Amino acid sequence: MANVFHDVFQLILNNLYLIGVLALSTMGITLTYKTTNVANFSQAITSTIGAYMAGLMVRDFGCNPWLAMVAGVLLCFVIGVLVDAVVVRNIGGGSGRTMVTIALIVIFTAGIPLVYGTIPYNFPRFFKEQIEFTLFGMQFNVTQNALFVLLLSIAVIGLIFAALNLTKWGLGVRGTSSNLYVAAMMGVNTNMMTALSWGISSACGALAAILLASQTQVINLTMLGSVQANSLLAFVLCVFSSFYGPVVGAAIIPVVQSLMAFISGIWASALLYIVVMLVILIKPAGLFGKSVQKKV
Repeated sequence: MANVFHDVFQLILNNLYLIGVLALSTMGITLTYKTTNVANFSQAITSTIGAYMAGLMVRDFGCNPWLAMVAGVLLCFVIGVLVDAVVVRNIGGGSGRTMVTIALIVIFTAGIPLVYGTIPYNFPRFFKEQIEFTLFGMQFNVTQNALFVLLLSIAVIGLIFAALNLTKWGLGVRGTSSNLYVAAMMGVNTNMMTALSWGISSACGALAAILLASQTQVINLTMLGSVQANSLLAFVLCVFSSFYGPVVGAAIIPVVQSLMAFISGIWASALLYIVVMLVILIKPAGLFGKSVQKKV
């Protein structure tokens, strides 16, 4: 039993950085959905542009990785604002806008190799040491970089939550997410709210991509494929509850994936989807959502 606990807990520590990466990515998807009713399927490929920019600055210009990270995040913020202002805002209907994000996947996937080439980029870890500790008489280890990824992700998400609750922007975003037209009639600049939401969403995705690259030390077109899929699963787990629910869902998924390593056969790959299906069946409004009953 002790060996099982050791192996499970060590696997969770090994995947600790994924909690931060998934939470950031899911936060971005949630922001765009809540404010514009668009499921942004292009989040991963857009975020990859920021990671490539950071990798290019480090590789070709010898730039400090910290500065390169900031530049990649800012680039994706601008891209997010432009996508909303130029594309999303000019297309009526949530389904049409969602289809646009799928089209952006094709456009960006074709464009990235033209700008950055086809050879994967390397990206250094921000911290290279490993931490070893003892718990219940058992030895465990975790990289400093994995802890940094998790802690920075928590800090950024905490700042976004604080902004949502304590700033005029946050009030406008929450009003827009409740009812865009009523918010506009109340004097909220809904165009500004949605543009900032798309910008912050893309910036969160870029930060997630660069932090993932700092852990895996490689940047390529497919680096965020599984992250996007798992972020959408986390989004589905808690989408109808609040801005906060999907982030909790993002923390659950890596833990479930760690348990999958101890299950053999077809059930290993099916476990995560079984959990999501059970949540949808038992709690259709999401893990933290409240069912709405109509009064007759």
